[in-house]
Amino acid sequence: MRKHSFSLILTFLLIAPVIANSQNNNSVSKPVIVLKGSIIDLTTKAGLSYASIGVLDKPIGTLSDSLGNFSFEVTEENLNDTLQISLVGYSTRRMLAKDFQNSKDGIILMQISYTSLQEVVVTNHTNETEIIGRQKSGKLIQVSLHNRKSAEETIGSEMGIRISNKHENAFLKDINWHFSANNFRRIKIRVNIYSMKNDLPDTLITNKQLIYTIEDFKTGWIKFDLEPYEIQAPADFLISIQWLEGKQDKVERPITIVPVATSFSQKCYVRIASQDKWKRMGMNPSCYVTLMY
Repeated sequence: MRKHSFSLILTFLLIAPVIANSQNNNSVSKPVIVLKGSIIDLTTKAGLSYASIGVLDKPIGTLSDSLGNFSFEVTEENLNDTLQISLVGYSTRRMLAKDFQNSKDGIILMQISYTSLQEVVVTNHTNETEIIGRQKSGKLIQVSLHNRKSAEETIGSEMGIRISNKHENAFLKDINWHFSANNFRRIKIRVNIYSMKNDLPDTLITNKQLIYTIEDFKTGWIKFDLEPYEIQAPADFLISIQWLEGKQDKVERPITIVPVATSFSQKCYVRIASQDKWKRMGMNPSCYVTLMY
């Protein structure tokens, strides 16, 4: 019992700064304004699923659903802030929140980006692989992927690790996360891969959505296979998992827990909402990637 209590205390201490940041932004009760609409492909007029929309650099925002619809709350003071809308394969858009609020139809049109990504040279791989990250899964210290009280408010949040790659022609084979607890029947996760700039995640380096489903309350090591996508690994990059949606049949509060170890390297990055600022954390989650070259 004492060991279990100690674990819970350490868990709270680790995630307290993230939770506190969220609570401080909501500690004073203010009238809320609901921003709702649809994110649509300019050419096809089809709804775009899982596009990120939110107040730039603040923990306020969400993702569009499978039909391109979205809804989230802001306060009156946020109306002078900038909304950013982004989705892999499309040009990022920005607009003032008040301009969107005053729009007649609430439709945001997104244009396909024709900016070419770095050319990928596919070669015959050897059988050499390298694992980078934490392969241990001790449960003494753990953090939740949920920064708020409900799964809906967690939509768009991300946690990832920074990887240094020494192999010039390495490709990403897989990323593995250890879930020590999970009370969701189904979770939909997106794997994002970012270049680094000024010690922060910068630009997505893939042109496809990498979406995976975790089913039946699965725990333990969960592998997300990246080999089919032939993603060339940069020398320095961040790879994250982003919460898209979840189906919870249990009565308990949302729980999806990942073991961590304390670390001074600050190679773990988190953000609460889809357009929030990234924060570097002094922890090392049970997560590793496999490179092949």
